[in-house]
Amino acid sequence: MDTQHAFSKDPFHHDIILKTLQSTLNVNDYISVLDRDCTYRYVNLAYKKYFNLDEADILGKTHKELFGAEFYKKTIRPNLEKCLQGESVHYSAWYKHNKIQRYISVTCLPYRPFGDAIMGIIINGRDTTELKNISDKHKIQKAYFENLFQQSPDAIAILDNNDRVVNVNDAFTELFGYTLRESLGKPINSLVVPDDLKKEGLEATMSVASGQNISLETVRKTKSGKLIHVSIIGKPILMENNQLAVYGIYRDITRRKKTEEKIARDLKEKEVLLKEIHHRVKNNMQIISSLLNMQIRYVKDEADKEIFRESQNRIKSMALIHERLYKSDDLTHISFEEYTRKVVSYLLASYESGPKNIDFIFDIEDLAIPINQAIPLGLIVNEIISNSLKYAFKDTPKPVIHISLHKIDSRFEMIIQDNGCGLDLSKKPEESKTMGIHLIKTLTAQLHGTLDMESDQGLAYTIHW
Repeated sequence: MDTQHAFSKDPFHHDIILKTLQSTLNVNDYISVLDRDCTYRYVNLAYKKYFNLDEADILGKTHKELFGAEFYKKTIRPNLEKCLQGESVHYSAWYKHNKIQRYISVTCLPYRPFGDAIMGIIINGRDTTELKNISDKHKIQKAYFENLFQQSPDAIAILDNNDRVVNVNDAFTELFGYTLRESLGKPINSLVVPDDLKKEGLEATMSVASGQNISLETVRKTKSGKLIHVSIIGKPILMENNQLAVYGIYRDITRRKKTEEKIARDLKEKEVLLKEIHHRVKNNMQIISSLLNMQIRYVKDEADKEIFRESQNRIKSMALIHERLYKSDDLTHISFEEYTRKVVSYLLASYESGPKNIDFIFDIEDLAIPINQAIPLGLIVNEIISNSLKYAFKDTPKPVIHISLHKIDSRFEMIIQDNGCGLDLSKKPEESKTMGIHLIKTLTAQLHGTLDMESDQGLAYTIHW
C-alpha cells in the first residue's frame, strides 16, 4: 500500500502521465512530457519511431542534448519558459536529429497532473513537412507571380467575378492614371470603358468570368478622359479562395493604330491617283482612236483603211484594260473573262462586213491576271479574234470560236480555236503580208511563254506562260 501511495504522489509516474494526457492524446502525434528542468520524463511510441531512438536514449536528457545548444537557445528554450509561466505556446520549426530533418508544428501546454500547480510541460508535435514545402513553394510562386505582375510592361488588372478591381500593376497606373487605392473595389467598366462601349466592356468581362479567353482591339479612356487604342487579352484565373477571377492585360496600340490609319489614308490617295491615271490613259487612247477614225475619212485605198482599223482595234484592246482597272477595286489585276467578252463585242461591231452568226464559246476560269500580263495578253486576243473574223469563215456555214483560259499548277494556258478554213503553217511569219502572226509571237515572248499552232479543221492557238 505504501508503494502504491508513493506512485500516486509521483507526477511523472506512467499512470499519472497517461491519465493527464488522456484528453489530448493522439497516437499519430509526437508527444513528450518534460519536468520543470526541461528533462524528458515521457515519450510516446510515435516520438521514438519518428527520431529512431530508444526510450533509454531520450529519458533523462534535455532538448539541448538532443537537438543542439544553438537551436535550443534560439528556438526551444524561449517557448518552454513561456509554458512554465502558464502559457499555451504554439510554434513551428525545423527539427534536426542525426540525418533526420523535419518541419514540426509544436504545441506546448503546462503539465498540471494535480490541479493548478505546473509540474512540467506537455509537448505535442506534428510533422507538417509536406505542408511546409507546399506552403514555401506557393510563396515562391506567389512572389514570382507578383514580380512578373509588377514588372510587366503591359497594364494588368485583376478583377473579381463581379467585375470589381482586386489589383492593378504599376503599368496600369502609368497607362490609365488610376492608382491601386483609386481602383480597388471599383467596377473596371466605370474606370476605363467609354460610355458608348459599356456593353462591349461588360460582355468581355462576363465572357472571361464564365471561363473563356478573349482577345480584342478596342478603345478605352484614361483618368483624364483621353481615349486610347488598346489590345486586350482576358483570361480566367483561380484566386486563393477558389473564386474565379479575371486577369486582364492591356497594351497601348494608339501609335500603331495611327500609323495604320495613315497608311490606309496614303494607300487610298494612291489608289485614287492610280485610278485617275488609268482613266486618263484610257481617254488619251480614245482620243488617238478618234484621230485615226478622222484620218480614215481621207484615205481612199481600202487596204490602207484596213491598216488604220487594225491599229484602232489594238488601241481599243489596251484602252479596255485601263477602263477595267479604273472601274475595279483591284488596281493590279483584271478579271479576264469580262475583259475578253468586251473585246469580242467591240471587234464584232468593228468588222461590219464580217460574219454575223458566229457562236462564241467561253471557257474562261475566274482568274485575276496581273496588269503586266494583261496588256500583251489582250493584244494577243485582239489579233487572233481579228484574224478569224477577217479570214477564217468565208465558206463556213456555222462559224464557231472557242476561247478557253485555265491555270494548271503554276502556269496559265489559253487556247483560241476556230472552225474556219485554217492556215498554211508551212509559211514563216515574216513571209506573211500582215503583221498579225508575227505580233502574236512577239507578244507571247513578252509573257515568257510558248506558242503552238495547229491547223486541223480550223486554226488553234495554244499559249502557255
